[in-house]
Amino acid sequence: RSSAASDVYKRQVFIINKYTPIHRVLTTYPQLIHRLVKRDSRYVSLINPVSTCTLGHCTTIESIAFTVGDDMETLLTYLKGEMEREDIQFKY
Repeated sequence: RSSAASDVYKRQVFIINKYTPIHRVLTTYPQLIHRLVKRDSRYVSLINPVSTCTLGHCTTIESIAFTVGDDMETLLTYLKGEMEREDIQFKY
């Protein structure tokens, strides 16, 4: 598969919901870490790779929103919107 086709395939099969582990989202879309922190500084703990790799495997979008005091639906809508942006790069 070509790189462009691979990108399209990844975008089509990567569906998130409130039960999706945050590590999975941030591994696929690493730029989201800094965009989340820019959006709300309470997400600064996601910059630390240790916390993202260890706790992130079991921490869901719902639980991270609760932990930082963000609305889960708002966070989910934001993440989905950012994932659809053309300038997001995949980590291979």
